[in-house]
Amino acid sequence: MARLILMFNKQVLKEYPIMKESITIGRNKDNIINIDNLAVSGYHARIDKAGSDFILTDLQSTNGTFINDKKITSHKLSHGDNIIIGKHVLLFVATEKGKVEKSPEQLDMDKTMMLNTAKQKELLSKQEQPISTVKPVEKIGVISFIDGSGLGEIELTKKLTKIGKADTSEIKLSGMLMAPTSATISKRPNGYTISFTGGMTKLKVNNKVVKDNVQLNDFDTIELGAYKFQFFQKDVNTQA
Repeated sequence: MARLILMFNKQVLKEYPIMKESITIGRNKDNIINIDNLAVSGYHARIDKAGSDFILTDLQSTNGTFINDKKITSHKLSHGDNIIIGKHVLLFVATEKGKVEKSPEQLDMDKTMMLNTAKQKELLSKQEQPISTVKPVEKIGVISFIDGSGLGEIELTKKLTKIGKADTSEIKLSGMLMAPTSATISKRPNGYTISFTGGMTKLKVNNKVVKDNVQLNDFDTIELGAYKFQFFQKDVNTQA
């Protein structure tokens, strides 16, 4: 029966006979071979039995799967192959007909045990696609006046933007019926919300009167008295 011998830092940790048609290797506890190390993905790799052969497949792991120092996507295992996953080594021992089974000490253990932190960095540096952290794109709300008032575009940089005729309003609008603060736009984790705060001037979003608050979506049209503007979000330029 074929088996895998799990090793770390020149120590044999455990032996796994391959008794199923398919086994998975990874950090999650429901894997047949569970390797509790942050360098190992939740579901890192899988071994499938195909006739008398065993096929190793990388499951799009973060740090990759290596066979004898070479990064692989899929590979037919041979007796004595070193499967390198994170900082651990799995030695593949086959018992095919006509093949003499050897102990781990007889399978070129010097080659098997060469993995260390420096070696892992060297292996990872050979990957075609470097590991990178994808940062979420930051967006900022903008209102663009389309009423001929000449107010142009105003970025909503504050958590609360006040709209009205008061001198303290971030967006100052005029008009006899315009209240000191007729509306506010709040910046929240899930987006922007416009709220009616009172006065004789009606607040409309997409031609519907708003009496409390409503979530804003890109290209919503907002009317406040004689003023008309559109809301949209744009990506923030984070480049130095």
